[in-house]
Amino acid sequence: MSQPAIHANCLIVGTAGLLLRGESGSGKTVLTDFLVETAKARGNLGLLVSDDYVHLASRDGALIACAPETISGKMEVRGFGLAETAFAPEAHIDLVIDLEPVEDMERLPEVPLGTVRLETVQLPQLFCPENDPVLAVRLIRWALRRLTPVGTDYI
Repeated sequence: MSQPAIHANCLIVGTAGLLLRGESGSGKTVLTDFLVETAKARGNLGLLVSDDYVHLASRDGALIACAPETISGKMEVRGFGLAETAFAPEAHIDLVIDLEPVEDMERLPEVPLGTVRLETVQLPQLFCPENDPVLAVRLIRWALRRLTPVGTDYI
């Protein structure tokens, strides 16, 4: 993909492609690792697509994400270094997750899922607390249940 990379993470859990956005230090990589391992522990697919930077493109009305070639299959593990990991070359994005300070989040939002437009594609958007992977996984689980009510719980 020739588009400039954006600062984000991307992964696949089950059949769902997730795009995680947030400031540096907001816990994108920790959450990515936690989601991948949670999916695997439940017997589902859990794969990294990209850590830290992601290329996005619209293809046939869907948003497709892939890693820049230089970081493909690598994840930064703070305090450990760059680690090679299993990965998927690309993902069809089903949900955009924006990490933000917990104090900025609505406790009882009127609408749990918003929408965001990326590369001309309208997608569901979920806000999750930064640096709290347990609460974020809980919110993502509920969002995926809302998006695919007859689907499997991947996480």
